[in-house]
Amino acid sequence: MSGTFGNIRQLGYVVQDLGRAVGTWTTQLGVGPWTIIRNIALRSVYRGEPSEPLIDIALGYRGDMQIELIEQRNDAPSPYRPYIERGHYGLHHTAFLSERIDADVARAESSGMRVVCDIRMPAGRYVYLQSAALGSQLYVELLEATPMLQQMFARGIAAAATWDGSGEPVVVDFAAPTRGP
Repeated sequence: MSGTFGNIRQLGYVVQDLGRAVGTWTTQLGVGPWTIIRNIALRSVYRGEPSEPLIDIALGYRGDMQIELIEQRNDAPSPYRPYIERGHYGLHHTAFLSERIDADVARAESSGMRVVCDIRMPAGRYVYLQSAALGSQLYVELLEATPMLQQMFARGIAAAATWDGSGEPVVVDFAAPTRGP
């Protein structure tokens, strides 16, 4: 593969207990502030088959690096399940923002990587890839650099720059009922 995908922008970790993990990352590593998003149904194709894992995530920042903590809440096939089934919690993927996701996926495949999971969400496309040369314990993720995603990164980085370690995480729950006018 000629060139790179740019800077690693996110490190993703599979965790057993999201709340406990957020507390640990805050107190021991100074990562924050956090946004917790609950009940995300991922519309995905995992290893060639449709699947809809239900996950909760927490997003925090240290400098310009986003830390994503992931807790899967159902048994749907996903790139997270093999980790959970083996009790292997920890680093799951490194992620890059992609301005041209189709071209970057094709470039990754031509270099020997294979698409393991392709997730299509309203906020954009997320593709997990694996390479035998990198080992079976690590995924590479390409995040489609949509305006919404770029704005999320910019806001998170700015908030982390002035964060004093206090305050509770912001929680967004996709299963929460919405109120009308």
